[in-house]
Amino acid sequence: MNCLSILLCDQSEDSSMFSFFSSKKRSRASAYQADLKEGLTNTGHSSEALLNLQSASLPRLSSLITGNVLVFKQAATYLPHPDKVHYGGEDAHFLTDYGGGAMGVADGVGGWQESGVNPAEYSRTLMRLSKAYLEGSDIFSEQAEARKEGVLIDPRGAINAAHLHTKVPGSSTACVIQLDQTNRALVAANLGDSGFVIIRDGKNLFKSKPLQHYFDCPLQFGAFPEYVEATDTADMADVYSIPLRRGDVIVAGSDGLWDNTPIPEIISMAPRRPEDVEMCSQRIANAARTHAGDPTFPSPYTREALSQGLDLSFWDKISGIGFRNGKLQMRQLTGGKMDDITVLVAFVDEIHVPSPVTAASPAPAPDATL
Repeated sequence: MNCLSILLCDQSEDSSMFSFFSSKKRSRASAYQADLKEGLTNTGHSSEALLNLQSASLPRLSSLITGNVLVFKQAATYLPHPDKVHYGGEDAHFLTDYGGGAMGVADGVGGWQESGVNPAEYSRTLMRLSKAYLEGSDIFSEQAEARKEGVLIDPRGAINAAHLHTKVPGSSTACVIQLDQTNRALVAANLGDSGFVIIRDGKNLFKSKPLQHYFDCPLQFGAFPEYVEATDTADMADVYSIPLRRGDVIVAGSDGLWDNTPIPEIISMAPRRPEDVEMCSQRIANAARTHAGDPTFPSPYTREALSQGLDLSFWDKISGIGFRNGKLQMRQLTGGKMDDITVLVAFVDEIHVPSPVTAASPAPAPDATL
C-alpha cells in the first residue's frame, strides 16, 4: 500500500483534513448500515447473517461456556513483495486460540520508506498490541486481572488500544476478527482495505467492505501527533457481528489478496475440512502472487480502476492493438498488482467442552451396627 499523502499533509491543512475525516465518518456509517441490510436481505443470503452493528461495537465479557462450542482451526501464509523480502515486507498478522480463535491483519504504508522508515515496524507493533489487548498480556496484563473468568469480545477496542499505544513512525490498515462462542458469531472490526469473506456451503455468505478516502488510498492508522499530522481512528472502522455455524470458512487478508484474486476463485480453494486450512492458505496466497505478476490478467484491481474512470491513454490502446481470442482488439488495462500478500484461513469447527469436574462427595460412614 502506497498512500501516504492523507496522513502527511501540510500543517496548514490540519483543520480542513479533520473536517474531511468527520464528514466521511458520518456519511459512511449511515450508508454502510443500509448497504449491509439491503445486501444481506436482497441478494439471497441467509437471514441468519443479519448484522447487529450496535451490539458488535460494544466491548463485553463472554462467560466461559461448556457443551458444544465453536472453535477456529486457523492457518496463515505470508508472501512479501519480491523486492521487500530482505526486510520481510510491510504486512503483519496474528493468530491466537484465545476465546476459541481470533486473528488480525495489517498492511503497512510503503511510502514511509522514502523517509528512511521501515514501514513494517508500525504494522507489526499494531498487530502485536491488538493481540495482547484481547489476551490481556503485555502492557494490558493489569487490565486482564479485572476480567476474572471470561473472554473479552472487543475487536474495535483491540485496534483502538493498539493504535493509541503504537508510537512509532509509520501507518497501517487493520482488521481484527474474533469468535464469539457465546453467541456463535464472528465479530470483527475493519479499517482500510484489508478484510475478510465468509464462505458457507461453497458460496459467498458475506464480504467486508473496503474503506478508502479515494481509489487505492485506504483509511489508515498513524501515530498522531508524534509522526503524522492527521490520522483515521477506530471509531471510523466498520464493525460486524455475523452468526456462524460448523463448516463455515473465513478467509481474511491484506489488499494483496483482494486486489489480485476474484472472490469465486478464493471460494474454489477454500478448505472443506479443518485439517486443510494450512494447505488452502498456501494455495490462495500462491494464486494471488501468480495473478499479481501476470500483465494480462483482468484483476479486481484493474477492474476497479476502470470503474473509477482510470484507463490507458488512447495512444497506449492503439499501440497495443492485436488479435485476442480471434478478434482484432485494442490494448486493455489489465494486470495484477505486485504487493505483500497475507492470507488467513479459519475453518469453523465444533468441539465438546465438558463441565468442570465437581468435588467428589464424601464417602458415607461405615455402618457401625453389628
